[in-house]
Amino acid sequence: MNEWKWAAAVLAVALAPCLLVCLRARVPSALVALELSSVLCTTILVLLCEGTHRQPFIDLALLFVLLSSVGAIVVARLMEHDT
Repeated sequence: MNEWKWAAAVLAVALAPCLLVCLRARVPSALVALELSSVLCTTILVLLCEGTHRQPFIDLALLFVLLSSVGAIVVARLMEHDT
């Protein structure tokens, strides 16, 4: 196991607090935790791509960034209409 995979494993452990906040907090705090978890997941995917030397899979990380950003905007718009 190289240093890239170790870094991905450490960041995967950091996802646990984000999951707890998403499950137990109010919607605005959960949205922030969701955005942080998307950043962590994207970083984990990039680290795993580098650690396994499979560079074409980095497209998956880039697609995840795009979809998570669009999803956060949609949730924020829905929260705006609820108030």
